[in-house]
Amino acid sequence: MIGIDRDTGATVDDWLQFVQRATRALTTPLGTRQKRPLYGSLIPTLLGQNLGDDILLLAQSHAAQAFYNPQNGIGDFQPGVIVATRQGAGLLLRFAGTWKNRQQTFEIVT
Repeated sequence: MIGIDRDTGATVDDWLQFVQRATRALTTPLGTRQKRPLYGSLIPTLLGQNLGDDILLLAQSHAAQAFYNPQNGIGDFQPGVIVATRQGAGLLLRFAGTWKNRQQTFEIVT
């Protein structure tokens, strides 16, 4: 699948295009899209709270749920490891797993 980088306007495909799709799905609050109310994740609801260990665990759980939500269209990545850590005033999510029979990793900063 070919797409356009939302920051630079350059053409992206394959893995970079998937990372953009996953980033968009994980950072979109669930229920905010008018015609696709099941698109998104619950991760944005955690932001603005004190990032204790319990919130980090919830972030990992919400991220895993987002990959198994067919409305997000990111089910072609099977996460093996999801790690949430504090970064500045936000959250850093690291993912490792299988995509098209290849081991891949990526990060999302929220």
